Amino acid sequence: ELFDFTKLTKEVNADKAEVFKLLQSQIQEMRSDGRLTEEDDIMVSKSKITHFLTTDTALRMGEAARAGRLYKEQPFVMGLPANRLSSDFPEEETILIQGIIDVFFEEEGKIVVADYKTDAVKTPEELIQRYKVQLDYYAEALYRLTGKEVIQKIIYSFALDREVMV
Repeated sequence: ELFDFTKLTKEVNADKAEVFKLLQSQIQEMRSDGRLTEEDDIMVSKSKITHFLTTDTALRMGEAARAGRLYKEQPFVMGLPANRLSSDFPEEETILIQGIIDVFFEEEGKIVVADYKTDAVKTPEELIQRYKVQLDYYAEALYRLTGKEVIQKIIYSFALDREVMV
């Protein structure tokens, strides 16, 4: 959430040692200005975050950040006909869904949404099964918010150390 993606360039992203140095530098800065406590620092898995920062998704986030098109921790509230959740509910009733989208960014006038997960899973399919509906709601909320098509939904699994396309 606090990482400054504008500093994540193609050259840095391609070198795990450089990514680790950048992460360490930013953590020190966050500690110095009070955005990160010592306890938070201890809890942060630097190796897991470094691995994430070497992914294609992170590189794309860096490009979007430099262009001013990276958005993190976006809250939303969306009304849906109740019968979309269950056929037992009446269509004329409205259900409010609220949440916080971890990150989304714009590429070529379209939206990519990403969600970070720490679930202890063994396969990407488990994550897709658990979170596809959530990401579909995020995509719908972003379309309503921006009017732009969501072209990709990504889960980054810290347990699997990989990107999962939904």
